[in-house]
Amino acid sequence: MSSHYEDFLKSKNWFDLDLDARYININHPYAILISGDEGQITLRGNAGLDNGQNGEEIFSFNSLRELQVWFEENIGE
Repeated sequence: MSSHYEDFLKSKNWFDLDLDARYININHPYAILISGDEGQITLRGNAGLDNGQNGEEIFSFNSLRELQVWFEENIGE
């Protein structure tokens, strides 16, 4: 399941630089965290160097489709 998320996020230039399921894009003030165990995706504020680890939760998604819709509506990608 997570490979689908990873493929989608990479296609949008979001990368997991630390290999810990936290995806960032230097052009956006968010971090996307993927919980493989729970199957949940969390969008958080990216508080600088922590890549969203301590950022405020903004949205939670339960499917890749929900994340894709959010991207289309809010980022235009």
